[in-house]
Amino acid sequence: MFKKIILTFFVVVLCFSLNLKAQQVKYNPLSGYFGATLDGGINISVVDPGNRVNLPTIRGGLEYFFSTDNRHAFGLRFLVGYNFLQFKNMTGDAQRNFVYDGKFGALYSYGSSDWLPYLSAGLNYTFYHSKKIANDNKALGFYGEAGLKYLLSDMFSLNLAGAYNFGGQDYFEGIKSGKSNDGYATVTLGLGFTFVKGVDSDGDGVPDKYDQCPNTPSGVKVDKFGCPIDSDGDGVPDYLDKCPNTPKGVQVDKDGCPVDSDGDGVPDYLDKCPNTPTGVKVDKDGCPDDSDGDGVPDDLDKCPDTPAGVQVDANGCPVDSDGDGVPDYLDKCPDTPAGVKVDKDGCPVKEEAYQVTVYFGFDRYDLRKEEKAKLDEAVKFMKENPDVMFSIEGHACPIGPAAYNMKLSERRANTVYKYLVSQGIDKNRFMTKWFGEERPVTKVRKEYWKNRRVLVIELLEK
Repeated sequence: MFKKIILTFFVVVLCFSLNLKAQQVKYNPLSGYFGATLDGGINISVVDPGNRVNLPTIRGGLEYFFSTDNRHAFGLRFLVGYNFLQFKNMTGDAQRNFVYDGKFGALYSYGSSDWLPYLSAGLNYTFYHSKKIANDNKALGFYGEAGLKYLLSDMFSLNLAGAYNFGGQDYFEGIKSGKSNDGYATVTLGLGFTFVKGVDSDGDGVPDKYDQCPNTPSGVKVDKFGCPIDSDGDGVPDYLDKCPNTPKGVQVDKDGCPVDSDGDGVPDYLDKCPNTPTGVKVDKDGCPDDSDGDGVPDDLDKCPDTPAGVQVDANGCPVDSDGDGVPDYLDKCPDTPAGVKVDKDGCPVKEEAYQVTVYFGFDRYDLRKEEKAKLDEAVKFMKENPDVMFSIEGHACPIGPAAYNMKLSERRANTVYKYLVSQGIDKNRFMTKWFGEERPVTKVRKEYWKNRRVLVIELLEK
């Protein structure tokens, strides 16, 4: 029965070890461990008269685990112990025995957290006090053990263990029944002390012995070789990679981002128009924008917003075959002779009358310097065309009484008239008129300045 209990304990510990959640380290913390243990607990004598729970059991020894770069750790142990056994249904000297044992066995632990289950098995040598009814007091047998270590710190651990010791003979209680050898089970709790432990200088969870990337910054996730993880395999570790999930094989810069040689914001591996000039706006394919779709990119297009389907020249401007300034797609009179003045439809227009507009300040009728310059140009035209007659028309804005504005427009017209005459133009070539605020060009108050004007208009018929 007790053998079944111990076997069940082994299975539970093994299952526990397979389900423990790993912490930061990628290897078993017992890697490279060399230390001592001291345990105490109870024992159960398994002999022919029956089983009995006894105490104490005391044991101590040394353990060593070989270095490992994974969660599996193997080692060796040497233990010595003292067990006080009593036997059921026996009296006097026959009811007890003092068993000393020495164990040498193998160790196996699985895990990467502070909770480390382990299994152990090996040789068990027992020596016990002779009794008059026993003819042997030494035996070599085997033991099996399952346990759990909890790492309290880098130096100390708490150990819980259950073991079964095969006595190797049938004389523990001095009765040889012939059924099976005697044995005893132990359940112990104790402490472990570390003399030596595997070194992990950069604290990345991989011992220095296996660490191919020493001096990894604190907190950086690493692989089983102790190197920072590079999930997308671009050569830049994740903790430095500003562009994770870069497609495989794509060339990247020091930040792990795909190279963009022309700096247009589209990485080379997606750029269908490499070597785009600096500063040029591009589309998702890295090609210069062509907003109007005329085949000439915006940075070269001198005529943006050309309607769809219109034929353009190398500068992106609509073709104007007759050179009249009206593109073909709007020209209702193609093939207009060179030099002929045309209207907005590209058709020849009659000559328009010469006209000059002179502006005045609010409630003023004196000429400003820039307005005199306009009249000087008019004087030049008048002298070049001595037979042309002109109309001088004065206007005012609607601020103030209408009668006052009418008089103001008259004064403005006379000011222009007098200036032109003073420049040598025959006074008989002018007709002077004034309209006050009756003919405004705008009714928007902030544009009233456009209404404070005098028009000098060529009369096409004398």
